[in-house]
Amino acid sequence: MFEGIQDKQLLILCKEHVLKEKSATSKVLEYLNEIDRRKLLIKEGYSSLYDFCIRYLGYSEGETYRRIQAARLSQRVNEVKPLLERGDISLTSLSLLSPVLDTENAKQILPKVVGKSTRELEAFINEYFPGKFKKVEMFEVEIDSELNILLEEARKLASEKNNVLLLKKVLKVYVRVKNPRRIFLEPRNSKHTHRVSVPTAREVRKKAGYQCEYVSKTGVRCNQTAHLEIDHIRPYALGGSSKDIENLRCLCKLHNLYFARQHFSKAREKQD
Repeated sequence: MFEGIQDKQLLILCKEHVLKEKSATSKVLEYLNEIDRRKLLIKEGYSSLYDFCIRYLGYSEGETYRRIQAARLSQRVNEVKPLLERGDISLTSLSLLSPVLDTENAKQILPKVVGKSTRELEAFINEYFPGKFKKVEMFEVEIDSELNILLEEARKLASEKNNVLLLKKVLKVYVRVKNPRRIFLEPRNSKHTHRVSVPTAREVRKKAGYQCEYVSKTGVRCNQTAHLEIDHIRPYALGGSSKDIENLRCLCKLHNLYFARQHFSKAREKQD
């Protein structure tokens, strides 16, 4: 492949391909923003843009995080795109800048961060935006086989993937049992109507394997297992039963909303 190419020319060609790579990365971010805007990922069976990047595009978790942060930042701040295309700033730098950069401070901040290493950029952000990298108290637990089984069962019962939120839910239940007088103020879901009984909802989730049941036309099933909702296949307003398990399905919030919009659109078309 490199026969006949002199050293100097090899370096030049390598640099040219790097610039093309940077330009291509910027173009990928534009595609991600447009796919997200059209909500195509929901229709295709993915629970989030994060899930879409990993399962469909094949990115690692770190690559996905950096691209999503950079994509959303480039959408908010126009000055970011040309810097990324020229290779003046990296995806890692953009993901770090994402929480603090906006249209008002971009012209002042961006020239000062071009070319900085990750450590230098973190120090810069700490200086100009104190408190953005707050240290949080953490504790480590060795997960043996018994604890792993308990965690998996708790995730299913609580319909929660986030370990912090899962731990809070489990501890609240424990504290209520040990100290019934302790009161936790939690907001009631005033919008929840046509209630599905707890035993029925439990049976629907079990039948679904504790996973969103949405499957796209291409056969991709949503892999969301957290924050699952019980949805009426035939809407309650159209005579659908809240007691018949065959009329109920388990959906994540995004796909529940997706079907609701479809029903709403069809109802409006009939009215028109």
